[in-house]
Amino acid sequence: MEVDNIKIRQTWIEEETEVVAKDLKVSDDEAFLYLSISNLLECSVDDIAPEDIVDGGHDKQIDFIHIEDDTSNGNAEITIAQCKNSNGFGSTTVVQMKNGLDWIFEVPKKQLSELKNQDFVNKIIEIRELRQAYGAGNLNVSVYHITNGDKTQLSDEYLSEEKKIKQKYENLGFREFKFSQIGAHELVELLNYHTKSKRKINVDIPIIYDVNRPSLINFSQGDTKSYVCTVSGKELAIAASSEPRDAIFDLNVRPYYGSRGKVNKEIWDTCTSDQSARFWFLNNGVTMVCDSFDFNSDPDLPCVKLTNAQIVNGCQTTVTLREAYEKQLLQEDTKVLLKIYATDNPNLVERITLTTNNQNKITDRDLRANDPVQRDIEQLMLDKYGYFYERKNKQYSNLRGPDKKKVVNSPKAAQAYLAIVKFKPANARGYLSAIWSDHYLEIFEKTSVADLLASFKIHQYCHSRALEARRNSDISGVERDCSVYGIFQIARTMGFILTEDKWGHGNLESIEKLLQDMESEKLLMDSYDQALKIVVNLREKDSKEYKVPAMYFKNGISQRKLNAELKSTTN
Repeated sequence: MEVDNIKIRQTWIEEETEVVAKDLKVSDDEAFLYLSISNLLECSVDDIAPEDIVDGGHDKQIDFIHIEDDTSNGNAEITIAQCKNSNGFGSTTVVQMKNGLDWIFEVPKKQLSELKNQDFVNKIIEIRELRQAYGAGNLNVSVYHITNGDKTQLSDEYLSEEKKIKQKYENLGFREFKFSQIGAHELVELLNYHTKSKRKINVDIPIIYDVNRPSLINFSQGDTKSYVCTVSGKELAIAASSEPRDAIFDLNVRPYYGSRGKVNKEIWDTCTSDQSARFWFLNNGVTMVCDSFDFNSDPDLPCVKLTNAQIVNGCQTTVTLREAYEKQLLQEDTKVLLKIYATDNPNLVERITLTTNNQNKITDRDLRANDPVQRDIEQLMLDKYGYFYERKNKQYSNLRGPDKKKVVNSPKAAQAYLAIVKFKPANARGYLSAIWSDHYLEIFEKTSVADLLASFKIHQYCHSRALEARRNSDISGVERDCSVYGIFQIARTMGFILTEDKWGHGNLESIEKLLQDMESEKLLMDSYDQALKIVVNLREKDSKEYKVPAMYFKNGISQRKLNAELKSTTN
């Protein structure tokens, strides 16, 4: 019998929160926000953009808003979160969150002046402009209520208020709207997901087989064997119950969040109703990888025996079937398409994991992680400079102490390089997805690893100053906006000040000396202050025409004006 002690998990999260609070020198409440968001977005706490934190007075119970603006494809992903460092999910908070969502999407723009939280106002205006530019149908909105509580113990009043939010916002034309809870159990699962080692599961799965009727596909090529068959929902549910529980999902791209989401509800409704006979046709099926498999064609007990089995796609399907089975609601005639791949090639296993997964968001970074150039950068950055280039998400999340500060996040390094070495700060800020497509060759194929590392360190310093500026009430509004929203413009300007834009393999010696000099914070501090003045001056000239700082700094006009200003100083 599985024991799931919520108190143990809550204590674990409290301890992790204390670690973050100590590392970042912030309160426990702020640390809980950083811990929660870093796991939700699958990034380091150091990579959370200061502009995304809207926590403060007049925040309407909205603490965090992150926007992934895919400008090239005309769509955006909006993540909204309320993070409360408490052991429960209060219904009053949901009421207040609904009010916050109304301010974001509904309240007339002229009333926004009533809000005293300018960070919140800036995000609202940015979202409104994206909705106007792309249309609501091209916006994905994900709202999370995060606490250290138990989401299985939501009160009737809470569920009633949650229902009101869903009824309203699921019908406003967004491509997708979801409202979810993340509690202590889910936070621990997220923490575990990237650090747990793969556990070995051997399983025998009875299949549906008729010797008189073609119902199997068996194909082999090179080092890989494949097998396609049909299994009953019950047998798949039993396989998913193998101990250690959930170990069969260790390689799945994303952890399972529960059965309240739209996709899971549809799966549940089908497998527990009179529509269950249609399940095979309505569901995408399940994909498994293993070291080897053996098919027993005995017509009385046909089954497939798998060694070291992992479900890499169809996690939501399988867990929902398991839950329905355990509650004795799973219909007997539920059948599932099962694809099995056997190989000892770890790179192929990873590729199958990524390319077969169509229910979870797979990023271009995931697909590029094993490129030879990414591996080369990782190796050279460690061997020559002692830094850990993180080509995969949370690849070095287990590092502690001084080494933790030497992790180089590949997306941030790429953004910084594009902004500083390629003089494209607006592109770096506004075209994040293009880093792994349109800009991939110019960033990675010919880059000097020293340039990449120096760019990252400059951006890292700008990020730390942005956090300070966000908390500083003694600086002017325009200086604060530039520090928080204009990180890439400031970083680009610092790169110019420090190198006169002399980058590349031909300037390796001077860049390596710069890396050594950066150990002294005074060099970075002086160049930052100088760069900030330049960016503030340009922003003041354009503030009337471009009022929203976030939109201004990802606009190509700000980039062209900055580069022209820097060029004029050399003439």
